[in-house]
Amino acid sequence: MKEKFIAFLKGFGTILLYILTASIGSLLFGDFYESSNKIIATFAQLGTYTLLLLVLTITYHKRLINDFKNYKKDYFNKALKDWLCGLALMIISNFIISDIVGNIPTNEALNRSLLLKYPISNIISMVFIGPIIEEITFRASFKNAFNKWYTFSLFTAIIFGLAHIAKFNLLEFLYVIPYGALGFFFAKAFYETDNIYSSFLIHMLHNAMCIIIIFIL
Repeated sequence: MKEKFIAFLKGFGTILLYILTASIGSLLFGDFYESSNKIIATFAQLGTYTLLLLVLTITYHKRLINDFKNYKKDYFNKALKDWLCGLALMIISNFIISDIVGNIPTNEALNRSLLLKYPISNIISMVFIGPIIEEITFRASFKNAFNKWYTFSLFTAIIFGLAHIAKFNLLEFLYVIPYGALGFFFAKAFYETDNIYSSFLIHMLHNAMCIIIIFIL
């Protein structure tokens, strides 16, 4: 019981570390995020993500190295099946909620805007840096706090969903459902393989697919 409680504290401590580091990044680079000079804006936006990546990978370097060494090819097939389940639930719930709310999630609207305005920095951050940061923060940090995959998946899915709510009102909170549905199956893939690269690779694949769709549409 004590070990589980400590693991919970570690998970929430990692989230606080994420928030603190992101805040420091904003202080350091925030004034340049939307600079008229696209090169400066690009490096400023990547600066915060790079700082987050550096802090979190140093904190969890043993896990990252160990999981890399022990990754197996069949983990990807397992994770891919989980992702397809999560994607289906996400799409269905998104359609229903968007019809109720009358708009897409604020988080998605912001991401689309930034992606089209600053494509280089946002492709790098959304496809490569963001997924590993989120997998460490919302899943790896809580792994040892749960004995069952479904309680772990549900708990981390809720946190993952809440983290993607950019506008705090009652209707916007409905979007915790589609984001959480996807996060639930990311967590399932991670827990059952006990390897962070299982969820990282499908998270990266998902974001890359979303970006391609945005540019096509």
